Amino acid sequence: MSPNHTYGRSGPAGRKAPAFTLIELLVVIAIIGILAAMLLPALNKAREKGRAAVCLSNLHQITVAIRLYSDDYNSQMPPASYGSGATTGPWPKLLGPYVPKRGGMANMVFICPSTKYPGIQYQDLSETYSCTGAMLGHALAGTGLTATQPRKDIEVLTNPSETPLVVEGKSDPGSGTPPGDTTRSNIPWNTSGSPPFGAKPDLTSAGASANACLSLDFRHGNGIMNVAFYDNSVRALTFQQAEQLTQSLWEGR
Repeated sequence: MSPNHTYGRSGPAGRKAPAFTLIELLVVIAIIGILAAMLLPALNKAREKGRAAVCLSNLHQITVAIRLYSDDYNSQMPPASYGSGATTGPWPKLLGPYVPKRGGMANMVFICPSTKYPGIQYQDLSETYSCTGAMLGHALAGTGLTATQPRKDIEVLTNPSETPLVVEGKSDPGSGTPPGDTTRSNIPWNTSGSPPFGAKPDLTSAGASANACLSLDFRHGNGIMNVAFYDNSVRALTFQQAEQLTQSLWEGR
């Protein structure tokens, strides 16, 4: 006769292992939730640091592309925008042949991964960087600056390491398809019209703050905006640091 064997749930030395009670299970779930709540902010912060690093890389590639374009076009930077008297533009389109393609898409270098434009999906973004007055050329008549004419490198007279050239811009609701998927091509020191690009420059507006800026976008953690300077350097500025920029530096003259 074969012996009967019974198999049950048992622990060490054959003792039966008790099952989890509902309270114990809830405690474990609560502990996991607490740990997740503690870790998620750190993970989000690390993710944003990574996005900011990509943005800095984008801006560096853009400055290199501007120099390559300048070498090919008689030391002239690309005109900032379409308009009367401009044969081509705006500047990101002109720099397209000088920047690397990512996954078959030519213009990802012109899109900051931290950008959040209201009502626009990231994959629908077109351009999120703007040039300053330092890229604006001289009007054909008069001494003013204009977005429709190219500017020669030698015409920028201010300290190259302190002269901003490309900055991060907010959505322009009047442009793009769909509307608002791109920033303004250029941000002059003095602008007119209605918000988001009306009034005097963001940085000198009374009571202005990083969140209240009309056209500049301090979109990285703790109110940071990445800026490419005329000497090809790229660095992050807080709103308080950006406030030190002057009209002379902004326009390169």
